[in-house]
Amino acid sequence: MATSPFKQPGSEHPFGTETHREHPPLEVVHRADTPMDGVPAVNVAADAEPPPVAPEPEPPPSEPPVAEPPQRRHNRRQYAPYVDLYKPTWLNPLIKVMILDEHGPMPRTVQAQVGFASLLMGVQFCMDFLAWTLGFRWVFVNALGPAGWILTFLFAFLISGIIIIFERFVVTADVESRKTPIFLSPAILMRVLVVIIFATVTAIPVELLVFNDVIQGRLNGEVQGNREAARQQLRGDFKKDLEDLESEEGISRKRLKDEAPEAKLAEVVTPKFDTQIKELQAKIEAVAIDLRQEEKGWRSGAVGQGPQWWRLHDQKEALESQLEEVKNQRKAELDRLTAANRSAESSGADRHFAELQKISDRYEPRKRDLEKKRRDIDRMTDEELKRATKKEFAVVDGFARRWKIMNDLEKEDPLYSVAKYAVRVLFVSFGLLVLTTKALFNKPTKAYFAGRDPLEHLE
Repeated sequence: MATSPFKQPGSEHPFGTETHREHPPLEVVHRADTPMDGVPAVNVAADAEPPPVAPEPEPPPSEPPVAEPPQRRHNRRQYAPYVDLYKPTWLNPLIKVMILDEHGPMPRTVQAQVGFASLLMGVQFCMDFLAWTLGFRWVFVNALGPAGWILTFLFAFLISGIIIIFERFVVTADVESRKTPIFLSPAILMRVLVVIIFATVTAIPVELLVFNDVIQGRLNGEVQGNREAARQQLRGDFKKDLEDLESEEGISRKRLKDEAPEAKLAEVVTPKFDTQIKELQAKIEAVAIDLRQEEKGWRSGAVGQGPQWWRLHDQKEALESQLEEVKNQRKAELDRLTAANRSAESSGADRHFAELQKISDRYEPRKRDLEKKRRDIDRMTDEELKRATKKEFAVVDGFARRWKIMNDLEKEDPLYSVAKYAVRVLFVSFGLLVLTTKALFNKPTKAYFAGRDPLEHLE
């Protein structure tokens, strides 16, 4: 009796140790005219019936087989002669870094899905690290200066590491035995909530970066406003100093005017000569009257120019000559008095002008200096303005300040709110990609993380 060449009774199955149903015995029959090597020829008629087959005797009872130690199943010789189902892929190093092969060697089908999930987690780690670096940069660097970069990178790495470790547990979670859909599982719902919270918070620095140009413009505008306020304050201070200086100069000039002695001027009068002139004019008038009467003959009775007339005429000319001389003397005296007064006035004026010049020399340089400083205010640097105004006018560029400006922008224009939530939805969606990848795992991958053989479906 011949048996199957693929299986002997009690032999091991390629995928396990078990006894299968045996095939019926085979008997080789050939025609007499077609001999076969090593097989004797048998004459068989065309319509002859095959000889009866004797029943195979029952094998004697034997002891139960001893169980052999389990061996790794599904090797290349047993299943696929030309494919190594456990050959490492190029994603295998990333799988080992994240310790995703916690149940032992992975078949390639599991390596592919878990590897791309780990690659997705690596990309998410980089994005989270960059986002948190942006956020902590506005916190630590603005507060501590260049030394704040150390804390910035440290906190960004720690938080991104926490997120990626959490995602690692999402990938390795066993959800195969769940009767409910994966997204309705309480544990998965809790993970979804945590992912949404982390993704929403992580998106905030990116939102600030998206609106960076507008926010920076607002900050620059506030800085410019504070700078202009400082300049206005400085202009007001210089103006007040200038007005105080002019007021002090005016007080000095008034004090000089009040304290300056008045020039003693002589009274320009000549009473002596005035009296003589009046007397001479009276005498001349009397002589003129006598002369006219004498000419008409009303005094001496002789009409015409007689000796008496000539005597009166000579007397009149002598009086007129004397009057002219007195007038010249009076004019000379007036000129002398006027020149003396002018000299006194000029001397007092010179002294007053000299005092005024001293006051001007004392105040004018200070006034010119204040005017120059007032003109140079627009060309002053920020450091000079700080020293001049004794205060800080720069706006603090920090995380809280940028967050407030972004909220103000949302109130002013709804488009900013739409863009903000678009970035937030993008980050939340990307944060849920790992969980979505987990839901799309095939049966071998789910079986692997359930602790079972991932290739048992091939039996």
